[in-house]
Amino acid sequence: MKRWQSVVLGVIISVATLAYALHGNDLSRIGDELASGRYVWVLPCGALMGLGLWFRGLRWRFLLNERLTTTHSFHITNISYFLNAWLPLRLGEVARAYLVTRLKPPISMFTALSSVVVERLIDLLAVVVLVVIAVQLTDVPSEVQVSAQLIGVVSVSGMFVLAFFAARRHLTHAIVNFFLKILPFLERLGVRSLADKVLDGIAPLGSLRGVGYSLWWSVWAWAASIVAGYVLLFAFYDQPNWAAALLMIAAAALAIALPAVPGSVGPFEAAIIVGLQLSGMVDPANGLPQERAFAFAVVLHLVNAACYVLFGYIGLLHERVSLREVFRTARDAVIRKPAVQPVSELPTAEG
Repeated sequence: MKRWQSVVLGVIISVATLAYALHGNDLSRIGDELASGRYVWVLPCGALMGLGLWFRGLRWRFLLNERLTTTHSFHITNISYFLNAWLPLRLGEVARAYLVTRLKPPISMFTALSSVVVERLIDLLAVVVLVVIAVQLTDVPSEVQVSAQLIGVVSVSGMFVLAFFAARRHLTHAIVNFFLKILPFLERLGVRSLADKVLDGIAPLGSLRGVGYSLWWSVWAWAASIVAGYVLLFAFYDQPNWAAALLMIAAAALAIALPAVPGSVGPFEAAIIVGLQLSGMVDPANGLPQERAFAFAVVLHLVNAACYVLFGYIGLLHERVSLREVFRTARDAVIRKPAVQPVSELPTAEG
């Protein structure tokens, strides 16, 4: 898809989802709801979000076989989330892969990107688990349960395939050699080296210990996100419920993957409102107006964005890299143009 087409699609999706989120709302009452919020709960919510980012950094470090320090993993992960939140085409993931090539010793971009694929599959599985738990706490429509089951099948299947090849590196080499005999011109593309770099990125899935640790840090990361959402609910609701926190975080995780305008404005708000509706937190007859749900969604989005900006900026300072350099390199990688400087000539993370 061409760049302008992606932009147009993003704008359409943002407008449509924002229209859904605002449907049936009295705009004047949204201001009243925002004015009555108890914003003291923003601080613990932000702290919990930061803790969740720390756990995600630990998870990524383990997925890369601890080839980088915890601080590098934390800060580079935060930079990627910051860019993903504000730039199109998931450029944050490309930037993350670029930044690890600046370390000493460097890590291959393909290895880093392979580890990100593992992360995404684990997170998809986490979404399914959240819906399953929410089903035990409240009535969830059958369509939501079926969708969760389909996502679960995709994520488990993907992890199984990756784990299979991670534990059988020799089989991957045999497959590569087979295709190189049929298509010898691929030899010039360094396919063998590329395959090894990809295998390095999924290596932790090749053992029970690797899978266990990956899931362990994922549990803590998602737990921090859920508790953060639950805590912020107290800013607008006297009696929030855990089902709301589970469903809205799960819905938001899927929504931000949609193409949209920078910041995922529209999909994020719509996802949070859907989660609140499914959990019974939108019920005008019982003093839970739609306007309150929209106000909460806006505040949660702002807190989320502020955390990404804060921790992302701190990450840029720690890694001694400018936002312009990271953006340029990620953009050049996506459109397959060479970067202005070879990676070897760029300053390292240690200076």
